[in-house]
Amino acid sequence: MRLTDPISFHSQRSRNGNVGLKDATALRLIPSRKTDLSTFNWRTAIVTLKAKRRRTQVQCAPLALAKFEMVDFRKLIFFISVALATVLCVSTVNAQKVLRWGADPSGGAPYVFNDPNHPDQYIGYEKEMVDALAAAMDRKPEFVPSDWETLVSALQRGSFDVIVNGLEPTADRAKQIQFSKPYYIFQLALTVRKGEERINSLADCRNRVVGTLGNTAASRLLQKEGIPMRGYADPVAAYRDLELKRIDAVLMDVPAEVFYASKSATLKRAGEPFFRGTYNIGLRKGDDALKAEVDAAIDRVIREGTLEQILRKWNLWNDAQTELLGPTRSGQPTSSGGYEITSAVFNWREAVWRLTRAAMVTVLIAFGSMLIAVVLGMPLAIGQSKGPAWLQWLCTIYIEFFRGTPVLVQLLFLYFGLPTIGLAMPGWLTALVGLGLNYAAYESQVYRAALEAIPRGQWEAAYLLGMNPLLAFRRIILPQAFRIALPPMTNDFVSLFKDTSVAYAISVWELATAYRELANASGQFLLLGVAVSLFYLAMSLPMAHLARRLERRLQRREAIEAVESEIV
Repeated sequence: MRLTDPISFHSQRSRNGNVGLKDATALRLIPSRKTDLSTFNWRTAIVTLKAKRRRTQVQCAPLALAKFEMVDFRKLIFFISVALATVLCVSTVNAQKVLRWGADPSGGAPYVFNDPNHPDQYIGYEKEMVDALAAAMDRKPEFVPSDWETLVSALQRGSFDVIVNGLEPTADRAKQIQFSKPYYIFQLALTVRKGEERINSLADCRNRVVGTLGNTAASRLLQKEGIPMRGYADPVAAYRDLELKRIDAVLMDVPAEVFYASKSATLKRAGEPFFRGTYNIGLRKGDDALKAEVDAAIDRVIREGTLEQILRKWNLWNDAQTELLGPTRSGQPTSSGGYEITSAVFNWREAVWRLTRAAMVTVLIAFGSMLIAVVLGMPLAIGQSKGPAWLQWLCTIYIEFFRGTPVLVQLLFLYFGLPTIGLAMPGWLTALVGLGLNYAAYESQVYRAALEAIPRGQWEAAYLLGMNPLLAFRRIILPQAFRIALPPMTNDFVSLFKDTSVAYAISVWELATAYRELANASGQFLLLGVAVSLFYLAMSLPMAHLARRLERRLQRREAIEAVESEIV
């Protein structure tokens, strides 16, 4: 009996990818033609070959398993791709549309503001109304915080779909946007300090200073009547100044007066409300389909009584609203107890966490802007001092433009101007780039002064050592200039942390914006101000400390190098 032929054994083993003729042990176990078969130990040979085969199979198992896994992995990728495509198609078909609405939460109650119990959440009668409108439109509401002064521009830019923020349909605004049906009829209320008997109507304010919000019906009425006016960004500041006797009266819409004056122990209403106007939802011109949806949703929440329920909850229901709502409701809504802002307990834990997240945004903007400033500052400094005439001219124009114009104007230009030519950036990126470009102009002058402080002999010595200008600059001039520029660079970096607060104008939510929102919602201006100040110190002091340590280290290194040069 013969197990196999050596040649066929080798061929079979080679085709299977296993060891062939190189496996001397296996070949020795195979009897050749000259072997005496009577003395050949067949049992030992068979057992050894079986063991060898099992060992070979084990050695080849990873390769086979890899092939199997590769095939299975390809199948898995295929099935996952098909599943994801199916889910994507289904979700695209069944995806609920989003209604993005913009408002200024720092304007305070009762429109939209931070919940004192849960500072991470927004509440307000307009917030609840938008939720009801979105439900009637089968859309998902998405709130986009913005600044009051730039709401219309942000709407035109496409930052959100509608404005819901106590917006009045003025002639100037009608030239830029369109309006929905009215959802609230407002009146104006005059507020004075308790004990003030000289002011009982607007006519008594001819020689008095009256505070109000800018670009509102109240401000236009005061201008028309020739009454001295002081504009404010939010109602809280106006009523606070009235309590502190900085102004004589406040003229504000009834919703704001209800929440900030009627419950005050030191303020009172002077006379009855007067002058009527409407709040409407603002939409982009051309969004006629969305306008039709919004109008239909307003009609529905009025007809079903949902809007009246919301207004009664927020103590804003009055006789003026009956003209708007009319007798078209399907049923009389039940009256709730009414929302009392003074009954809310401020949640400091959530407030601190919200401020922490806002501080992270501030740090991101500051570090990103400083990186841009450092990268651009050195080429600007070299180009202005060492470049050809045309390059010096360009660098000088850049530097003088960014140093000579306010950073707020630059941010507004980048945020609202660039989208007209197709260069739209999100607010945080606009702030990062804008502040970086602005600070690059200042950093360039720091670097230029540092470079010019290096004696000319340093260049000449480097040239004598055989260095080219680039190597001389990198190895000799730049390290010395860096030591000189480090203190003013640190000062600019600390200033940059504070200058990030101007980003609120382009709807960037950062630390100063979070402070305004929380303070206006809770009235905790002092304690929140202390907390925010500590956050700014926590961001700037470590950087100043690290810069001083680096400066001392560089000074020690310079001293050591000087001693070594004397020894040599």
